[in-house]
Amino acid sequence: MLPVICLLLVSDTVFGNVPTSEFFSYGQSAKDTMLHPNDDESSSVQNISVVFEFFSEHRKQLFVNTNGLISFRNSIRTYTPEPFPKIGVRIVLAPFWADIDTRLCGSTCSIWYRESTELVDLSKATIEIRTYFPVMKHFNAKWTYIVTWYNVPFYRAHGSEFNKRNTFQAILITDSKSAFVIYNYNKIEWIASKKIPAQVGFNMGDDIHFYSVEGSRTSQIINLPNLSNVGYPGKFVFRVDLRDIRPAPTPGDPGQCFLKAADIVFVVDMSISIDINALKNLLSDVISELPINDMECQIAVQSFSTSAKTELRFRDQKTKTEILAHIDKMNIANGVSNLEDALSSTTQMFSYVEHDDGPRSYAKRFVIIFTDGLMVASSELKTQADHLLSFPNMIVATVGIGSSVKHDHLELISTDLNAILRPSANSIWTYLQSSLAVPGCLACKVDFGGEIRILLENSGSISQELFKKGRQFIYTLIEELSSFNLMNVHSSVDIFSDEVTEAIPLQNISGLDYKLGGLSIVEYTGNDVNQSLLVQHIKDIGMTSSSTSFIIFISNGFFLDSHLIEKLKHSANEQSIIVSVGLSVDANWDYVEDLASYGYFVFSSEDAILLARHLKKEMKTMTCT
Repeated sequence: MLPVICLLLVSDTVFGNVPTSEFFSYGQSAKDTMLHPNDDESSSVQNISVVFEFFSEHRKQLFVNTNGLISFRNSIRTYTPEPFPKIGVRIVLAPFWADIDTRLCGSTCSIWYRESTELVDLSKATIEIRTYFPVMKHFNAKWTYIVTWYNVPFYRAHGSEFNKRNTFQAILITDSKSAFVIYNYNKIEWIASKKIPAQVGFNMGDDIHFYSVEGSRTSQIINLPNLSNVGYPGKFVFRVDLRDIRPAPTPGDPGQCFLKAADIVFVVDMSISIDINALKNLLSDVISELPINDMECQIAVQSFSTSAKTELRFRDQKTKTEILAHIDKMNIANGVSNLEDALSSTTQMFSYVEHDDGPRSYAKRFVIIFTDGLMVASSELKTQADHLLSFPNMIVATVGIGSSVKHDHLELISTDLNAILRPSANSIWTYLQSSLAVPGCLACKVDFGGEIRILLENSGSISQELFKKGRQFIYTLIEELSSFNLMNVHSSVDIFSDEVTEAIPLQNISGLDYKLGGLSIVEYTGNDVNQSLLVQHIKDIGMTSSSTSFIIFISNGFFLDSHLIEKLKHSANEQSIIVSVGLSVDANWDYVEDLASYGYFVFSSEDAILLARHLKKEMKTMTCT
């Protein structure tokens, strides 16, 4: 190094917040290798016995550098710490990048390093990772690499300055899948021998991916022994195998309530009855918004039409960006729905053992099936669904997509009614989040609330017989809803033709079955539908409805046209969901389906009890603290 005129930045305060007794063992007694006394040099290339994942890239070699760096591509002699991100060969861990010189300190300072699979080191590493990443409660370290800078001085320190020393340690840890780094700081008594204080963090070398510890390259970095990201002064713990470096979660962070391992297979219906582009957009939205900590989330994708196709396996280890790109390129299929094959292939995915990089025995398992249910409900389909449900920690959920949904088929293959989900990214990831909450971490209260506005057509488009059938549908629906004892749910019944008649005014659903007499006295008119009056009525409902409301149209759909459907949907408030019930098999199903907010909310006149159950589920809210 050429002589330089230096501004020395030191501290008169000695910190010792991670005692060296709490370090991973180091030195000659630990059978470490010592880096010979030097200035700006490095170890020879270290061929390590495992693949260490750093920023999602495989590393099989590393260098220990005198100036407080561990590098992967080249040794680094640079003594002036550079800001992150830094492009080029700077693929580094930087526990303390500064100008270190060990030539003159003899036995009072040293830089030690070793690869270790000794039980004592693996046990300590396992305990620390499990402690600071609660989601990693099944983590078992298989390899460590320990580098210790002990009592090191700065370049050309002399006189009293020579007594200013730093002691810190970096530990690389992996279980062959996930990778972590711990930085321990015992004392930091100097931070620069030039004007630039030390850089601490990680750098990928691509000018994009990096992590810089707050205070780097400022005088504040002197406080490292007093700082932490895990609540232990002087200790920093990071996960480093992902594209983004993840510090350990802050102790007490409520987000930890949802850090539970999950293996998820998305089973996607690509058959001729599906709007493929809308489906891919929904699937992308779900993956983008997943409330599952991606440190522990494995994703696989299975598509099906006439036959099944495995799009992504667990062991593909794709990043979220890569998964989304793959979904965008999925081919449009034009066959029928062969869900049996897809479930059979999915079962095989969960049959792999862990060393094949399949699902993990401790993880919560989800199969989420996106389908309209328009397939044959065969005994083979039921058998395949039951086989999936037999796996431990398994939930099979269905998302009703398309212009119309066969709800009874979704019930056949779902874990339970609550696992039948509407095609809403928010609904899906909320369901996943609640399913992944750590037991006992949240105090949750379940409430039911909202309004159900029922509108029965009484026009010349339907016969008197169909009007009576619609009235019977309402009787059954209200009786079923009343049996649920939903105290905060209100309902009303209106009849529409040339006028809108209030048969049952809005009131609490409890005991509403006793008010059905008001509906029974309404006679069939056979008059035309007054569209303007109907649209205004929907606007009035929107102005008075609670935040959760359902508007149920019971008709055969012949009074509708595309223009009226748009006006009705536009008139409803943003929180309202429109449900359509088709009277008779001869209903105008195209319009009945278009009127509903989702195909998921299209029913037939035989589905009164089914609709009541779905309304109960949709009106449930959970508040957690």
